[in-house]
Amino acid sequence: MTTVLALYRSTDIAEHREALCEWIKVNGIDPKVVSDRWISVEEQGGRRVIRYRALKHTPDGRRLVDPDDPDQAWAEERTAPLLTGLPEGPSRCVMSQSAGGGG
Repeated sequence: MTTVLALYRSTDIAEHREALCEWIKVNGIDPKVVSDRWISVEEQGGRRVIRYRALKHTPDGRRLVDPDDPDQAWAEERTAPLLTGLPEGPSRCVMSQSAGGGG
């Protein structure tokens, strides 16, 4: 079972990009690959992770287009261990419900 502890939406990411990029880096994620749609912090089986959408790129660094939606960049969901606390600054939507499935 997965519990969403915090959700940063696209508006949160836009307003607090610098703070979130620093937080992402400290947690071992390259901010250049993180989509600006959403980032969540979740608890999965007793461990906390950051879930995000990673943009897919060509070998020369250009973003790929989603084959199912040509108006969007192609991205895949990824998780990384939460190594620090939640970021300073951005307010967040804290979720109390649990989500089934896993990651």
